[in-house]
Amino acid sequence: MSGLLGGLIEGIVDFVTDIWVLRRQRSGRSRPANSLGKDAADTALFDVWALLLSMFAFVCFAVLLFVLKLPLWISLLPVVGAVVYLVYRWFALVRAE
Repeated sequence: MSGLLGGLIEGIVDFVTDIWVLRRQRSGRSRPANSLGKDAADTALFDVWALLLSMFAFVCFAVLLFVLKLPLWISLLPVVGAVVYLVYRWFALVRAE
């Protein structure tokens, strides 16, 4: 039970920290401040997309490596692509007004 409760608290703290970082980066770039609800919704949507894309990239990696027996560097290409896309989306989220 403590593992579930600890994971829940960690998830809440991570979400609040993400919102704080987003608002701080936007203010550092002289962007107009959004409402807290809009920033929370944007962060939640980003987190959901990051989770889904990460799972998809891991499945692609596993299929390429273990099923198709491709080399490791080729199998890691979906993971690298997911990371690059998520970094791009984070910067786009910070730039958004």
